[in-house]
Amino acid sequence: MKFILYVLLFSALLGCAENNSKKGQARYNQANNTYYFYGDTDSNSYESIIRALDQNKDKDVKFVVDSNGGRINGLEKAMDAIRTHGRVYWVVPEHNGCYSACALLGIAAAKIDGTLYFHSPSSAYKNEDYMLAGRNQEIINRLVSYGYDQSMVERLLNSVNIFTKLKFNDGVLQKTR
Repeated sequence: MKFILYVLLFSALLGCAENNSKKGQARYNQANNTYYFYGDTDSNSYESIIRALDQNKDKDVKFVVDSNGGRINGLEKAMDAIRTHGRVYWVVPEHNGCYSACALLGIAAAKIDGTLYFHSPSSAYKNEDYMLAGRNQEIINRLVSYGYDQSMVERLLNSVNIFTKLKFNDGVLQKTR
């Protein structure tokens, strides 16, 4: 009996290690041209997203996400790639989250389904990978260039210590309380 428990425990640990190794990377499901993006974002994540879009230039691409955000080096390049591609569908399932840098990626998509959580793009971290201080206006300008209302974008990105959310249902912005 102990042997079986050890085998099950070891298998579970291997499964956890495998799942963690895939976090922050876009994984592809060829059957429906869907990428699954889970975990924290960083420059490797953004490159993974850009590669996925480059491989599917003339196709609809769906990203199913669950991310708390993360590092920002390369974020703007990935936002531009999503926007330029023009056929990206960003999906946040009901029990998943899309915060911070993930929300900025999502708002660049042509179609969004789910809730995006924004906050002021600055941080108490003393690491340039996390710092967006001084780049807030640059990101505001980028989102306005995508066609979003400047006052709405400013409100989204000027929330300090709290998240402001935008909820989309099948690409349509919903009213929130």
